Amino acid sequence: MDNNESNLYKAPDSALETDINDKTEQEYIGPQKRSVGSGMEWISQGFKIFTQSPGAWILTMIVGFIVMIVISLIPIIGSLFTMLTTYVWIAGLVLGCKAVDDGEQMDIKYLFAGFSNHAWKLIGLSLIMTVISVVFMVSAMGTLYLDAIFGGATELPADTDPIALAIRFLIVMALLIPLMMAVWFAPALIVLQEMSILQAMKASFYGCLKNVLPFLIYGIVLMILILVAAIPLFLGMLVVVPMTYGSIYSSYKDIYLKG
Repeated sequence: MDNNESNLYKAPDSALETDINDKTEQEYIGPQKRSVGSGMEWISQGFKIFTQSPGAWILTMIVGFIVMIVISLIPIIGSLFTMLTTYVWIAGLVLGCKAVDDGEQMDIKYLFAGFSNHAWKLIGLSLIMTVISVVFMVSAMGTLYLDAIFGGATELPADTDPIALAIRFLIVMALLIPLMMAVWFAPALIVLQEMSILQAMKASFYGCLKNVLPFLIYGIVLMILILVAAIPLFLGMLVVVPMTYGSIYSSYKDIYLKG
């Protein structure tokens, strides 16, 4: 039997292998500009990620909420721990979104997955965000901000001008926007692309900058959903929060990976 005849009985593997590889390993191509309508698509895909494992997502949110409450009860240390691990928690849930996108089930283990995946980078990212944010907030609100964070102060001193304070606060919020752009995708880029902190922040900033209009639509719709979710005793947040993490992962895929 010659080679040509024997090839008739050989399984056609190339096309199948290519399809599988395309699904599981998408190439990183850097930040790309997407259409305005992509903002809605990210939210839609985020909701789809939630609906594939709704029970596990809700359980994860409840456990995470309880953990945060317990940590917050520890004076000073609790606040510091929360600040320094913000992006560790986020990265873990992003890994959970990837697992669901790969066809697996969401699992509560992903709530803590960031502590075993580039944890020190994520803590460093959280530290950078915390330090810059605190510097900005203290510059606007003075020691009032530190008193509110660490001392539990709930009232303004009698000699405080609330209007002037509000104006300074709004200015600081505007200054924090570029910082938020630099950290929005950074946890995903660190754990999924193994970037350094600075590389991830740079790529995140440019990814957001190239997609200002899609993010404008995304932000407006997400804000409306959060307001609606807060109406029934915040129970809707059990859906909106997982959907938000799913949308972050979906937008990361859309902006940075080859489709």
